[in-house]
Amino acid sequence: MNYLLKHTGKLLLLAIIVTIAACNSDTKTGSTTDTTKADTTPVKPKPAAADSGHLVGVWHDETIKSDKGEQIAYEVVSSGKKIYIQAITFIGNDLKVNDTPPISPSATEIKKNGDHFVSVERPAETYKVDKKGNLLIYDNAELVAICKKLL
Repeated sequence: MNYLLKHTGKLLLLAIIVTIAACNSDTKTGSTTDTTKADTTPVKPKPAAADSGHLVGVWHDETIKSDKGEQIAYEVVSSGKKIYIQAITFIGNDLKVNDTPPISPSATEIKKNGDHFVSVERPAETYKVDKKGNLLIYDNAELVAICKKLL
């Protein structure tokens, strides 16, 4: 039995090595002429359509700063039928936003619930836009931040 396990482990290791080698092998077709540096320069992949969205609005949180002393703003971004809120940082008055911002991995998905939005991951976290256009952020129904609308 021990002999069988030892050989099965070796066969599994060999299969993994062959698979990795096959994935890394050169699969070019055609002639084998010399290639230039331009041919081997890696091309950055374009982000998928789901990685960016449509900018809905931007609000500045004047009460907090990042660990590096940068100012904090929140972007609300829609992508398809989903809506996200994400923090962005800026220095001084140098806030740069994009009409189709990338959705960061730290973005929070939010869903409309009546006159406010609720975090999908943390239902106790809610967001509401008041009559002045300010973003109100609540945690467990307690107002934790009032952010002024920038865009």
